[in-house]
Amino acid sequence: MSALDLAPFREFFGRYVDGFLTGDAAYDENIEIKREHSLLVAGHAAMVADSLGLPPDLDRACRLAGLFHDLGRFEQYRTFRSFNDPATVNHGRLGCLLLGRVPALDGESPRVRRLVRAAVMLHNRRSLPPGAPADHLLATRVVRDADKLDIFRVMVSHLAPGRALNPVVTLGLKDEPGAWSACIAADIRAHRLAEYGQMEYVNDFKLLLLSWVYDLNFPAARRALLASGLVQELASRLPAAPEMAELVGQALADLAAD
Repeated sequence: MSALDLAPFREFFGRYVDGFLTGDAAYDENIEIKREHSLLVAGHAAMVADSLGLPPDLDRACRLAGLFHDLGRFEQYRTFRSFNDPATVNHGRLGCLLLGRVPALDGESPRVRRLVRAAVMLHNRRSLPPGAPADHLLATRVVRDADKLDIFRVMVSHLAPGRALNPVVTLGLKDEPGAWSACIAADIRAHRLAEYGQMEYVNDFKLLLLSWVYDLNFPAARRALLASGLVQELASRLPAAPEMAELVGQALADLAAD
């Protein structure tokens, strides 16, 4: 089977996700958000993998891991009605466990299965274990970049002016339009990734996304984010304050520097 032939896996994934639908529109909306996200991340992972010229097994694993990276989200949401890992379960670890129980990777080589499960397990960590095998880390970095590219889209869409906030997507953060946390702004000013655990306000989530500029691993992902215009759209959702304009300007300059 060609590394590009993901149709059977998309079909499996679609059937798997269908099993979590209930007919309740409010509930199913959040399942469908993660379905669409997973399919789009698979496309971004393929784009990044294409830019790297990887060996066939590693290339294939990156594409499969992009599709299945959030497999744990569906069980997480059914059990907890939440996507907040610290308050519920680590969805990367759960997804890795599920990939050992469901036939998603049947027929794949042991090496591809190991790579996919490692990338799913590690994709949502703040930092990666330096002692992990180099090919596991590379596959994980491809998925992390692909994941970030689409989460930008998801969040910019959900934060559009006049749209009611979905508390599942915004993790129940406080919606105070003029408020943000100084510690997250300080992380961006220091050119470093901010932490989920520091977030208190919806604006903090926007700033955390901005800090992702400092956690993209591959030029193809950086170029794609810059070309998408999503950073600029995100900036338009931030408070009209000089500090915010300064942080956005810095992040955009750094993103364009490569």
